[in-house]
Amino acid sequence: MSYVTTNIRLSEEDYLRLKREAAEQRKSLSAIIREKVGVTASLPSNDEVKGIMAKLDVLARRNAKKIKGRSGVMIIREMRDNAKW
Repeated sequence: MSYVTTNIRLSEEDYLRLKREAAEQRKSLSAIIREKVGVTASLPSNDEVKGIMAKLDVLARRNAKKIKGRSGVMIIREMRDNAKW
């Protein structure tokens, strides 16, 4: 979904109420406003989720072969010592 940036005018009271609601729900002000006007983000379908999980599984298996026998701490130390950031 693509978004268009726009300006709106709110009373200070409404703005503060929406900001408080956003903070309480740990969401952005934009997300709260989109909810209020009825715009919701679409969730991926089950097929899309399965596709993403399959790709992650392939990557995990490939990485497991490369790090076989080494711990995460060892890998981080190698990265630090060899400046491979």
